[in-house]
Amino acid sequence: MEENSKVLIVNGSPKGDLSLSLQHSLYMLGQEPSIDYRVAQVGEVLSDREFDKEWLQKTMADIRWCDAIVFTTPVYTMLVPWQLMRLFSLINAMGEDKIFKDKWATGMLTCFHYYDHLAEAWIRATCEDLGMHYIEGRTADNADMLKSRERKDMRFFMHSFLDSCRNKAPVERKFAPLPDTPIPRFSPSPRQGKTKKDDSFKTVLLTDEYQKKGNLSGMIEVFLEAYPYQVQVIDINEFPFESGCKGCLQCEFVGDCARKDGFQSFYIDLVNSCDAIVYAMNLEKRYLKPIWKLFLDRTFANGHRTSMMGKHTGYLISGQLRNLPNVREFLEGKDQVGKENSVGIVSDEYEDSAYLESLITDLARRLDLSILENYQKSKTFLGLGGQKIFRDLIYGMRGFAKDDHRFYRKNKLYDFPQRKVGNQMFNILMGIPFSFKFFRREAHKKIPEMYILQHKHIVESHRQ
Repeated sequence: MEENSKVLIVNGSPKGDLSLSLQHSLYMLGQEPSIDYRVAQVGEVLSDREFDKEWLQKTMADIRWCDAIVFTTPVYTMLVPWQLMRLFSLINAMGEDKIFKDKWATGMLTCFHYYDHLAEAWIRATCEDLGMHYIEGRTADNADMLKSRERKDMRFFMHSFLDSCRNKAPVERKFAPLPDTPIPRFSPSPRQGKTKKDDSFKTVLLTDEYQKKGNLSGMIEVFLEAYPYQVQVIDINEFPFESGCKGCLQCEFVGDCARKDGFQSFYIDLVNSCDAIVYAMNLEKRYLKPIWKLFLDRTFANGHRTSMMGKHTGYLISGQLRNLPNVREFLEGKDQVGKENSVGIVSDEYEDSAYLESLITDLARRLDLSILENYQKSKTFLGLGGQKIFRDLIYGMRGFAKDDHRFYRKNKLYDFPQRKVGNQMFNILMGIPFSFKFFRREAHKKIPEMYILQHKHIVESHRQ
């Protein structure tokens, strides 16, 4: 008699048994015969800075026991929660990464499809780096499981995954291994010493490394000297985090964060009082250093309100950014959805220290000009798509997400096309004649010229 397949659900949600994400995996596995499964409540246990060490040992034993892992998680700040990242970091620090090797894996992610592709990409790349066989996971809107068609697809997905696991089907690797070549050492020219700085604009520099011997500290010093304004430097390692975001939504319903470490006030006061923020960040493995995930998750204490709207940003990055396009997409998407004006990202992947120094100096120059002109760069799909997802989400939650709803109304973020009366009237009036083919044929001849008529008028009337 064939032995049952052993499956471990690694639940990254801090809500534990009350996790919506978990219900999806429980449903799918509950439909499968010939399996044994266990649940590791990673998000719930690792939410607190101090955790049960015996629990970690038991979870590692469960990983050794299983044939396959279903990483089950919500999406927090365009990625998995900090708590799930922490599990991998803890096991790596113990030198026990080998317990994942040759396990089969997939993901079950829930959110409103807001950058869920980046979250699964991180899970997949991390699994592949650990020698696991990762099969493309499933992402779901929060209400998907309530639909019979979605449940049918969920059952097929899990059955197919387990079938591949039992039959050891070949699995394609999606992400290339990260090269082990070190980042070139940055050796900037000697600093000229302190000069008097303008205090007319406030700039904050957030970092995970300051005044140390690493490349990032050198990059910060070059920026501070080149930038004409005073800068408040904050090392986020020094903030007394109580722990990670619990996903409890108290901030959404009541207004205040359930954590009592003062982060909510610290963050809101910081962004409300500054004109620009520069992020100086070290990369680690497939993402930023984990302290950044803790920090970014906790910024949700402001709900879905884009606290950085209209601010100017810049990035100094140390690490293999060119090999991590998903990290770049995260940074650019975060800025665009938040209606921030990012002047660019500078990484230290240059053999020529003088050239890197010139890039940092130019970043400081462009940030200065953007602040003076209050320039706002254009959006791509990264920003527009994300904003429309949030727009629809908040409008659908307006009955209880009062603060978010007021913010979206005040800032005219409810840009639904059906509310544009002129556009609606145009479509009604043109609907009748355009139902006739001969009219459409004649209109087709004239549309190219008509399409640019107003734009052409602006061009002509504003010639020098």
